[in-house]
Order: sequence, then C-alpha cells, then structure tokens
Amino acid sequence: MTVTVERDDNVKIIALDGQLDVATSDKTREDVLALLESKPTVINMSKVTYVSSSGLRSLLMIAKSAKSKGVQVIYAGTCSEVLDVFEMTGFIKMLKCVPTMADALKELGE
Repeated sequence: MTVTVERDDNVKIIALDGQLDVATSDKTREDVLALLESKPTVINMSKVTYVSSSGLRSLLMIAKSAKSKGVQVIYAGTCSEVLDVFEMTGFIKMLKCVPTMADALKELGE
C-alpha cells in the first residue's frame, strides 16, 4: 500500500494505492494520521482493490481520530467491491463516502 499526498492547499487529498490488509493496515493508518491537519481531507480510495477487517479497523480509527481533531474526512472513489464490504459491515454509516473525487471536492466547497 502506498500513501501519497495529491494536493495540499485548502483541502488535502491523500491517495491510497493497493490492498489494505493485515500486512499494510497499521502502517497505512500511521501514515495517514501523520498527514492529518486541521484542513478538510479527502482520502482517494480509487486505487484500493481490497480491504480486510484490519483495514476496516484502520479506516475507522482514521475517521475517529480526525473527528476528535475536528477534521472533516471524506472517502472518495471507492470501488464497488470495497463499497460492498463497507455496506455489508455497516461501515457505510460510519464513514463519509462519495462516489468521485469531484463529489468530495464539491461537498467541501471546492
């Protein structure tokens, strides 16, 4: 899993690329948490091909940490397979997910 910053101005965009599983979830969580600031953040999930239960846990921990810091986080571009996992596990109710990056930026007033 790679974590990169695609944009860092009024809105930070963090891109995830790869599989979010037991081997990558802890490091990914640490990397994303280190990048969170006070500005709204979009996590681009368009290149995430798989999310395991440990990956779900990491995404939830990111969302909770951001909320405690008052940072709005939106997950964007989640592929249908990963979105199905979010729906089956109820995570769709806990994470703010939108279909595209454009939707995320529109929601944040960009």
